[in-house]
Amino acid sequence: MSLRDQLKKANLLSDKDHKRLAHQARVERKDKGREGLEQEAAARQQDLDQLQARERERIRREQEALDNERRQQQEVAAAIALLAEAKKPGPGAVKWYFEADDGTLPWLEVSPREALELRAGAICVVRAGAPGTHTYRLLPLEQTRRVARVKPEVVVFAPRGVVQAG
Repeated sequence: MSLRDQLKKANLLSDKDHKRLAHQARVERKDKGREGLEQEAAARQQDLDQLQARERERIRREQEALDNERRQQQEVAAAIALLAEAKKPGPGAVKWYFEADDGTLPWLEVSPREALELRAGAICVVRAGAPGTHTYRLLPLEQTRRVARVKPEVVVFAPRGVVQAG
């Protein structure tokens, strides 16, 4: 049912106006001819295809943004899990000093093996508590790199280049 028929049925269009519009449509179709009508239909289809392509691209971008956000959230959750599982230092006879962001020089009692690994850069010191607290854990270098990508503020001592300046 055409729009004209719907308007007539709803008594929004008189019989006279309905006949006049139908006549105009017939005249217009006759004037344009088959080729003109086919060209109009092709142009409408092309416009529709362009609109659909833009909509698909918009949906793809939105989905990509959602996927990136989900990956970021998963990476943050993984970093938090790595921090929760990080090894407590010591007990040991070696005092390991390092400079904190606030300029203090906290120290950890570590085993001789942990001290060697810290010097070699195989393990790093990360803050396990809230900022400003001195609760530290030891984390292997590769895990520290992963944590540093999403939570660089928790890395307290690491070899140069682990925490990238952003």
